[in-house]
Amino acid sequence: MDTRSDEPAKRIRVTSHNIDQWPKFKELLDKDKVKFDSLGRLRYLHGAPVGDLVLNRISKDGTPIYKESAAEWFDPDSPKASRFVWP
Repeated sequence: MDTRSDEPAKRIRVTSHNIDQWPKFKELLDKDKVKFDSLGRLRYLHGAPVGDLVLNRISKDGTPIYKESAAEWFDPDSPKASRFVWP
């Protein structure tokens, strides 16, 4: 099994330990657009968790490009959002 350390991770979850590596999410946190719940999960204010970052491609200069996964997303105007209780 090839476990080269120079390969980018396929999936990353934004946490309080690595949020500084993701300036867009750090900015959202600083502007109170997202916050961490009591379990340490970063969430949008309507309760949906911030999706994991999935490796989308590698740029020409070798920089990994990630996109947010929407697997757990829910509409902020949905009944699920209105019933959401912060853990």
